[in-house]
Amino acid sequence: MIRIPLSRVDAADRAQFLKFCVRFGVPAFVLLAIGEFTARGRGWIGPWTLFVLLGLNLPVIVVWSGVMYSMIERTAESFSRTVLGAGNLPPDPAHSGLESLVARGLYREAVDAFQRFLTAHPGDNLARIKLADLHRTYLGEPEAAERLYLEVRRRRADPRSEFLAWNLLIELYRSMGRKDRLLVELARFADRYRGTRPGRDAARALKEMKAEMQP
Repeated sequence: MIRIPLSRVDAADRAQFLKFCVRFGVPAFVLLAIGEFTARGRGWIGPWTLFVLLGLNLPVIVVWSGVMYSMIERTAESFSRTVLGAGNLPPDPAHSGLESLVARGLYREAVDAFQRFLTAHPGDNLARIKLADLHRTYLGEPEAAERLYLEVRRRRADPRSEFLAWNLLIELYRSMGRKDRLLVELARFADRYRGTRPGRDAARALKEMKAEMQP
């Protein structure tokens, strides 16, 4: 059964569907009308048949727009789960519409949608982490990502979100070459998770970094 995108409550998704209908529907209507008038001009169809076909063009285009949009959306959400899951970012049904914007390359629209979502759900730290990943990976804005990771930690997030944000913050500093902040965060992480495998890994990385920095 085809999902009708307009039944979604997400305003950004409705806007994208309407844009898709216009971009796909207008050229499709023109091409169909040209074909139908050509068929009428060559005597292949009668005037009433032409009238009926012209009347059917719009509903047929709307239905096919829904089919194509649903297929694109499912593919986008699947791709989004793969991309966002690469950093151990678990999929969440509440974020599917937001993530589909990312997968379709609508990064600024996705930022706006995530920010609206966080205004309504300020305690959703996983959404905050995904917004940080969007800034870092797709928009090349590591400072914005850093601010969001630190905000997750300041908010005393649940253990899973805190662990994830801290890992991603460390990786962010590593990719930015900020060894000063990397040393600080590795030390804090090793102390916070002392006695666990991640804590031991952080302590070993910290030790190796300090050894490399010695003359």
